Amino acid sequence: MSSKYPEAIPVADINSVSVIDALLEVFSRMGFPREIQCDNGTSFTSQLTTEFFERFGIKVTHSSVHHPQSNPVERFHRTLKRLLKVLCLQSGEDWEKNLPATLLALRTVTHESTGFSPAELVHGKNLRTPEVLLYEHWVNPQESESSVTEYVFELINRMRRCQDLAVERMTEVQVKRKTWYDKNAVRRKFQVGDQVLVLATSKPNKMAVQWTGPGVIESQLSDTNYIVKMANKNDKTQIYHVNLLKTYLQRPEKINLLISERKETPEAESDELGIPYPTADPNVYDFEEIIRDSALEERLSFLEIEELRKLLGRHQKVFSNEPGKTHLVEHDIELISNNPIRSKPYRTSQRQTEILKAEIKRMLDLKIIEIGQSDYTSPMILVETVGREPRPCIDYRRLNSSIRNQYFPLPNIEERVERVSAAKFITVIDLAKGYWQIPLSKRAQRYAAFVTNFGTYVPLRMPFGLVNAPYFFSKLMSQVLENCESFAVPYLDDIAIYSNNWEDHLKHVNEVLKRIGDANLTIKPSKCKFAQNRTKYLGHVVGSGVRTPAEAKIKAVVDFPTPTSKTQIRAFLGLAGYYAHYVKNFSVIAAPLTNVLKGKVKRESIIWTKECNHAFEELKRRLTKKPVLYAPDYKKEFIVQSDASDLGIGVVLSQRDAENEEHPVLYLSKKFSDAERKYSATERECAAIIYAIKKLKYYLDGQNFTIETDHNPLVWLKSNAGSNPRLMRWSLELQPFQYRVIHKAGKNHSNADALSRSETRTTSTN
Repeated sequence: MSSKYPEAIPVADINSVSVIDALLEVFSRMGFPREIQCDNGTSFTSQLTTEFFERFGIKVTHSSVHHPQSNPVERFHRTLKRLLKVLCLQSGEDWEKNLPATLLALRTVTHESTGFSPAELVHGKNLRTPEVLLYEHWVNPQESESSVTEYVFELINRMRRCQDLAVERMTEVQVKRKTWYDKNAVRRKFQVGDQVLVLATSKPNKMAVQWTGPGVIESQLSDTNYIVKMANKNDKTQIYHVNLLKTYLQRPEKINLLISERKETPEAESDELGIPYPTADPNVYDFEEIIRDSALEERLSFLEIEELRKLLGRHQKVFSNEPGKTHLVEHDIELISNNPIRSKPYRTSQRQTEILKAEIKRMLDLKIIEIGQSDYTSPMILVETVGREPRPCIDYRRLNSSIRNQYFPLPNIEERVERVSAAKFITVIDLAKGYWQIPLSKRAQRYAAFVTNFGTYVPLRMPFGLVNAPYFFSKLMSQVLENCESFAVPYLDDIAIYSNNWEDHLKHVNEVLKRIGDANLTIKPSKCKFAQNRTKYLGHVVGSGVRTPAEAKIKAVVDFPTPTSKTQIRAFLGLAGYYAHYVKNFSVIAAPLTNVLKGKVKRESIIWTKECNHAFEELKRRLTKKPVLYAPDYKKEFIVQSDASDLGIGVVLSQRDAENEEHPVLYLSKKFSDAERKYSATERECAAIIYAIKKLKYYLDGQNFTIETDHNPLVWLKSNAGSNPRLMRWSLELQPFQYRVIHKAGKNHSNADALSRSETRTTSTN
């Protein structure tokens, strides 16, 4: 039952904030309702309004499209405007001043449907109107005094009688109106799957209507409401009233000529196109090949190999050279601009076109893409690098600039490498085309379409090159391997499983493979290494408590040509800097190269001096020595060795083994700025300690550790910093840590002291 009680609040605009403020004003008088009926305006369907309704437990019912009869507020607007039009003849443009008088009239007049005024059904009695005031002035009625309890019970009984009478009256009026309006009605009914046309407003002229479609009936909500799926609206569904629908009758197609085509095999078709057709079974599982590639016979016994064989045999469907398709997530793209992005295809040579056709054919066979059309297109390009096969890529730069960025923290590579390197058994698996295993939403397929010289294609899986792809893939892997952080660490599509004994390793591998299979993901067998004591992972060779740089990466550094521009110097420093933790005093050795980069012009030519060449060759030489770092053991005490000179800072983080032999865990270095070079000797040495503690706080926080320095005054830093305000400030920064400072003579402090005696410094002074 409805009391028909009207409320109207003037607002400057109809955005979500204004609508919520107006609703709160109504709720402050009437309380929060259980249900609200509204139209499909954006102010009622926005994220802010939806969350507001959910917070206060309000159910929202939207009226069907282009059917205002389902929302009685539309009829109330007509009545309200008619009254305001009459009253505004005196007030002019200030129509909102007449709103209280209009609402008073509507609230006190008897409603045709209920037989009572809205005020009587809400307050239990009618309001004092000017008519009542005049009646009281004439009659002067005597007010009867009654107690509060009597008044409350009388009010409750009166409202119950009013409710019963109003419901009875509304039922009679409803039957009467339905009989009148349905006099000439024709009952129509549609089945699920029927094609229909929808009566909708025309985009060029909103006052005109036209039949659009066809759409498909998805489901029936009631005798008069249906959910229709329109093909030209990105397959979105919408509720339509039966009066807005009619059956779509498709005309029969006329066939003027029928050609009987001979049946061809896929092999014959591929020969005609000149493209090799994939005939190999992608799901072939060969355990003997895994044993050979992983060299298991050198480390495992026959019984352990058989246990691994049975384990992998239970999960053999997970191994495939073709990408799977997960059902857990679906990548979507949200744009910050509604302007379509249309790019023309890049011009390619005949040779490049053939390569692109072959790649497109392969993706079509794998159902990664499909032929289609879109109002958003990005060009496909062919990236050709010396020594590598040509690789097709999609240039999404314009699209990426319009995509709303998503964020999910990417794993820290250094932390991943340290955890894996401490294990005795390591298994490394790689997903088959990881990005291609994530489906795209319909909206994302439209935005991610790409164009070539020979057609337009729509990706069905997440392509490479989208700005949010790495974060979304990392989020998926975090979801798949949830609660497995103690033995499995993913970095994009690379997963490392590490354990300290064979029994645990079998359990861990089984759990990870089971989760990958449950997610409908696939693993490429040729890129997997099982039960290794040392293996390559993220550019490092890790295992058995140590780690070293991978030979392939070191070879790229060694083969790097002599730089001739600032861009090439940055490329070399970026390549070698990935292994900066392996090289003692890396920043100091590279100082001549970083000094050359100073200047406003980024790509100007450089003057290659002897100091630059010495630093360039020295970094290569240090990396070719195959430096070894040990995995940190948080059960043992850390040793921080620091030293400073007039050039910079050198830091060594190390630990002692059971035989009391010291092993390096990490090397750090930093070149001093011009201001820091003016520090006194004590301040420079203290600055080295502060730098070391800040960089190594993830190792030292909550741990007892020792600081070794060759500068004797720093031994008293913890208890007495003197009158130097800088040392006093640095001393306070070290208070949260549990440490002790030990003086170590320079001749015994060679690890970090090499900074002040580096070959680079000697060469530069010459």
